[in-house]
Amino acid sequence: MTFAIVAITADDQPRETKYSLPDNVIDFRTLPLMPRPRRLRMGRPKIEGAAYGDALTQLWSSGDPNAFDTLCDLALTPVGRELPASPWHASQPDHADLVSSAVAWDAIKNCTRRLAPEASFSDAFWAWRTLVGGLISVLTAPVPEARIYHAISTGYAGLYAARAARQMNAQTVITEHGIYTNERRIDLVVADWLEDRVHKGFALEDTRREVRDLWKDMFDAFARVAYARADRITTLYSANQSFQRALGAKEDRMAVIPNGIMLEKFAGLERPSNKPRPVVGLIGRVVPIKDIEACIRTAAVIRDTVPDVEVLIIGPTDEDPIYFASCQRRVLELGLENTVRFTGKLNIFEILPSLDVMLLTSISEAQPLVLLEAGAAGIPCVATDVGSCREILEGATGETPSLGRGGLIAPPMDPAALGAAVIRLLSDEKLRTTCGANLRARVEQRYSSEISSGAYAAMYRELAA
Repeated sequence: MTFAIVAITADDQPRETKYSLPDNVIDFRTLPLMPRPRRLRMGRPKIEGAAYGDALTQLWSSGDPNAFDTLCDLALTPVGRELPASPWHASQPDHADLVSSAVAWDAIKNCTRRLAPEASFSDAFWAWRTLVGGLISVLTAPVPEARIYHAISTGYAGLYAARAARQMNAQTVITEHGIYTNERRIDLVVADWLEDRVHKGFALEDTRREVRDLWKDMFDAFARVAYARADRITTLYSANQSFQRALGAKEDRMAVIPNGIMLEKFAGLERPSNKPRPVVGLIGRVVPIKDIEACIRTAAVIRDTVPDVEVLIIGPTDEDPIYFASCQRRVLELGLENTVRFTGKLNIFEILPSLDVMLLTSISEAQPLVLLEAGAAGIPCVATDVGSCREILEGATGETPSLGRGGLIAPPMDPAALGAAVIRLLSDEKLRTTCGANLRARVEQRYSSEISSGAYAAMYRELAA
């Protein structure tokens, strides 16, 4: 099998390649959602403006796959241009024709009037420009030839796969780690760049629409189209499937394929003897969704019972400098300078042997690889009850044979419960050892890279046939 990779980026700024590509990757390209603006070509594009606006509104309001097909045809069908004293010049519409032209202006007014008449028009304008601009980029970007198009989320990736498969008469697969619509909804609820101008108070029956609603609706619509057009829909654990069903995923196309790790890389890791202090580690980016502040408050709870504990926060700190600064202040406020240490990025194979307990405090996860890596190293874990954390630590329903728990689960954003769980493991060596062995056995049985890649290979062979 050979692969072509299409990396979706926010814009067309050059980016550094972070990975060495395998030999079977024969094509790599980027797809910028917001290309550099260009001046409109001369003349008004001969696009059926009413059909364009109607299709966008229908897609936005209901995720209608037929409306998506109409947009595909409008974006890819050569059109003429009205030019003074000149014949029409046929060409494919470009990004500016569909986003920045008079036709686009009519579509913006059409969509806003029908979808959110109470919303601020200026806010709706910029939402339209961003969301529809990305959609048009996906519909007009070049497509590599393939027999299967595999998207690793819904959103713009799922739309690109649906459009590519339709254009090339090919098959489509969607694999979701986290559910894309849920993650975008979290982002939009807390987004401080969106201002609510329609004040509904506590009225539950108020049907007025706000721009924030437009954003959420469009991502839901993208998911509905992607699911409707997918030949296979996989995710990492069964609980995710309820969200997929809610947006139209068909039961006979759904499957669970867990992620896997290369177990051989963890062979031979030796735990140091006579460590000066117990060590708890959190491996993750210092960003709000990982709830590092909860980790810091959990460290304060642990320290009250285990005074010499060291809590390492292992991961990059530069993604959200403001949040990192607030976490540093919280360490000082709680007097944890000698307890909590931000290490930055480290080689996990060097740090894992020194950990007694792995801690995960995220408010949203899919299938965290850090729990699998900890399990491969025989380290018990304490994790919030999000994503597949419970399934990893306690086993899936009907696990045969039952391997026992590999750690403890606590509610999200509950430092007292998280701290109590860590203290329980640190205080009971037998429990700690048993949980580590159970988790290692579960990872070996279910979460190896051979199992995962074998499942995908079988799916590719079936679809290609």
